[in-house]
Order: sequence, then structure tokens, then C-alpha cells
Amino acid sequence: MKNFINYYYSLNIHDISFQNGKYFFYHENNRYLLELCFNPNMIHYYYSLKEQLERYQYFFTIIENREHRLISMIDHKPYILLKLSKIQNDKISIFDIQTTYFLTVNQSLTILNHFPWVTLWENKIDYFEEWFYMRQDSYKNLYPLFHYFVGLAENALLYFKETEKSEKKEDSDRFVVSHVRVNINYELYDYYDPTQIIIDHPSRDLSEYMKSTFLHHVWDLDLLKRYLDHHYYSRYGIRVLFARILFPSFIFDSLENMIQNQEDLDLLALEARVLEFQKFAREMNLFLQEEYGIPVIPWLIKKT
Repeated sequence: MKNFINYYYSLNIHDISFQNGKYFFYHENNRYLLELCFNPNMIHYYYSLKEQLERYQYFFTIIENREHRLISMIDHKPYILLKLSKIQNDKISIFDIQTTYFLTVNQSLTILNHFPWVTLWENKIDYFEEWFYMRQDSYKNLYPLFHYFVGLAENALLYFKETEKSEKKEDSDRFVVSHVRVNINYELYDYYDPTQIIIDHPSRDLSEYMKSTFLHHVWDLDLLKRYLDHHYYSRYGIRVLFARILFPSFIFDSLENMIQNQEDLDLLALEARVLEFQKFAREMNLFLQEEYGIPVIPWLIKKT
């Protein structure tokens, strides 16, 4: 790999380490990361964020190769080189989630913009409903569980649509740097990697982090309260946050993985957590209603 790096980037390096599928090395007191590019069709959109990201301290920089290209083909695989910032890598905490990395969305960046998500959510639900309908005989045991979570997703959609109608956005509801799925095992090197970025509302990363705490059995309302005490959310933003928490993205991720990789779902494990997730969502709704006065979902807050 040293020879490839020298050839493509004219960097003579002596030591290189391989960690979690990525190559790390130093050159002139700067640390670099060479990694596979899993979405090469998007790389120019990520690169176009460069000037905006330079306003903030920790984001990594995508380096062009000697041919002024962003992707280098090594052993027939697409790689990119990132110049790392001085940040020390570690697992993120909830307090690493930022709400002030504002981004301006121009026409060329709309492909990275995931807000609003109504169409995305509706299309996802329609896709899975059609997929299960065509195979309902093969997935009889999964069907009731699937429809339960579709019901939750539709409640989340309705809550978001009502929020759009009744609440006014504030400056804090601007587009910010966001990520597809932030979780409690996410690292700072993931968070500040520009190829992990999408553009969305500030509630996205926080909602995914909180759902991850549920999945790992460590959810804590006090942790969320302490975070919100130090990060301002408008009433609109709090309602959007709850809609996103209620939307069971982890289930749809599991279904997508099952379909794409032909892997079985652990049905018993999912069924065992249905009531637990309902309690999690209920406690979130009641907490945010008490702190911010947002509407509750009547059937959800009614204890079974």
C-alpha cells in the first residue's frame, strides 16, 4: 500500500497501520487516512462541502490525487485519502452531537439534503409493504410484527405533518451537518469524516443516538435532559425530534439488511422488545410534553 500512496499522492511514508479496514499514516506531522469509498458517485458532492466545513474545526479534508481526482483505484477498488484534524479518536458521547454546524444547501447539494423526510418515509413504508405482500406466505410469522412497526411509523409521519402545519420554525431549525445513523458505538473519526455527511434538521443525529441507547438497553431521560439544557431546540424542533424518535428506523434497517443480504431476522428478540420500545416512546413523549408542552399521542401514553 505504501507504493500506491507514493504513486497517487507523491507521499513518501515509512510506517503505515491498518485498523478496522482503514490505513493510517503520518507525513510531515499530519495524520492521514486512506479508506475505501463506498459511494463513489457521491464523492463530488462531499467534496463540494469543503469550503463550508473549513469554517468548523475538526472536519477531515478530502485530498485530490496526482491526477486531480478524488478517487484512486487500488486493486480495482475505489479509495479516498483524508487529511485528519488534530482531534483524538474516541467513541462519541451525546454531548459530541453538534447543532450549530450550519450548511447552505444550493442546487448541486440537494442530493445530500434529507429534509423534509415525509416522502422518504412514505416511500420506505410503501416499499416494505409491497415486498411483504408479494411474499406474505413465506413471512407469516413476521407479518404482525411488521404491521405493528408500520403503525408506529405512520403515527410518526402524522405527528410530523401536524408539526409542519402548526409550529413556526426558528433560526435553530436551519440545515446542519448530519449523519445517516449516529449510534453509541460511533467514533469521532466517523463523525468528522465528510463522506459520512448528509444535510438535515438538527434533530436527526440526536434522535438516532437516543434510539441507539434504547437498542443497547442504556436509554436515560436524564442524559437527554442534560443535553437539551445545553442545546437550544425550538418547539418545532422538539416536536420533530419526537417524531423521529417514534419512527422505528432500526426495524426498517433490519428489514433492509434481511432483504439485501438474505439474512434471517431474530423474530423472538424483536417481539420481546415491542412493549419495551412502546414504553421508551411513551416516556419520551411524556418527558418532552412536560418540559416543552408538546402534544402527546393519546394511545401511546395510555399504559397497558
